[in-house]
Amino acid sequence: MVKHEIQRLAERLRPEVSRASDEGQVVEAFRRVLLIEEGFVYDKSSSDPGNYLLETVLARKKGNCLGLSMLYLSIADRLGVPFRGVYVPSHCFVRYEGKTIRRNVEFAEGGASWEDERYRREFRIRPGRPYLVSLAPTEMMGVFLKTLGAGYSRKGREEEALRLYGEANRFYPGLPDVHYNAGVSLQRLGRNDEAIAKYRRALDLDPEMAAARENLSVLLAGQGRYEEAIEEARQAVELEPWNASTRGKLAAAYCGCGRLDEGIQEYRAAIEIDPGNRRLQSGLERAYLSLGSRRQALP
Repeated sequence: MVKHEIQRLAERLRPEVSRASDEGQVVEAFRRVLLIEEGFVYDKSSSDPGNYLLETVLARKKGNCLGLSMLYLSIADRLGVPFRGVYVPSHCFVRYEGKTIRRNVEFAEGGASWEDERYRREFRIRPGRPYLVSLAPTEMMGVFLKTLGAGYSRKGREEEALRLYGEANRFYPGLPDVHYNAGVSLQRLGRNDEAIAKYRRALDLDPEMAAARENLSVLLAGQGRYEEAIEEARQAVELEPWNASTRGKLAAAYCGCGRLDEGIQEYRAAIEIDPGNRRLQSGLERAYLSLGSRRQALP
């Protein structure tokens, strides 16, 4: 069914591509035929595998950013049209890499063209991070397998997730998320030394991946390596000062090695960001109790 339907869509687009007078019209033909006339729509949910597995994307005429990207790329491959996949943290899209134009296609906005700078703003990508590059087909397969692995992980099937991350790494070893996701699965399985190695590999590729530093901090603190844990958490806070969870990890690392005043300060800063977070409130109360300030803890 998949092959038949992809071929049908390719044949629908072939005359449109052939009679296009410029490359901008080729991009527009894909948008008009697939997203308007055929009615493929964007669904942002990444937790539903049906939104990125090509068979269900074709059957439902609905997909998330990865599903619609794979649809475009499958048809473009048959027609020899130079669309390439592009990945940014937790999101992907396609880019037309022509001789006269280079144009991004953003499915969350009906196939509109976004400049690279908008992606940098929306996803907080500073120059030098390993994202926003046009990917080879094999690298895009790595992105797909990484996403499929995350689907297994969400269902608690960590060993299967790790197998898929291993395959993703073969196709796209430079993708930091592959190593980060593998670290998460290993951490859940209690294989902490292996998880630490994976988080460090992710940070080798993207030193600004705050989530990897946050998780690494937790594991280091659990091994009593508090100075290293504090340094990783401190860098994570510098990268994402708005993130209450990250500040909470830094506070916990301070308290874990007896630096309670600094821990209390960080817990207070985290609670200012997220006042209703009971975990942060409990951490602050425990820190006060450790100081013997029970009267301050009770309210």
